[in-house]
Amino acid sequence: MKRFLCFLLLIIVFPTFVPQRAYCENSSEPEPYEKEEFPQWALDLRRFEIVSLGSIPFAMIGVTIGYGALEVHRGNMDSIPNPLNPSSLDESEQLKILGLTVCTGLAIGLVDFTVNQIIRHNQKKKLERINAAKQVNVVPISENTEPEEVENDIQPLEENEEDAN
Repeated sequence: MKRFLCFLLLIIVFPTFVPQRAYCENSSEPEPYEKEEFPQWALDLRRFEIVSLGSIPFAMIGVTIGYGALEVHRGNMDSIPNPLNPSSLDESEQLKILGLTVCTGLAIGLVDFTVNQIIRHNQKKKLERINAAKQVNVVPISENTEPEEVENDIQPLEENEEDAN
């Protein structure tokens, strides 16, 4: 039985020690990601995850201080607990703080996601307005049509010099 387990372990673990270069193409340099390689929803989800999980340590400190201050104000505690030493809190209080911290982190991630969606939407609308203003309508002119005279809004150089003096 020991030999079988050793053999099975060897079969499972050995492929992890095989150099991965054997499976690579001739290039030794990794290719950088392209802009369109990932869909936008995947990038947004990744950013939401990073912001939410990254804010949890800071939210934990803030929630612990806020919870302690609220309990001191209510008269249930003598002093605000140390956020780095939660041993002064019982298990139910620690679970409340953990739940509030997770909710706060998710709220921060959701706010960041919403703000980025609004910014992206505004940039898209602005780009559409700029592209709509840049559209040039080409009207073919027949051979018999006389050209139209266009009014010139630019003042002659001599008038501008007189205004400056």
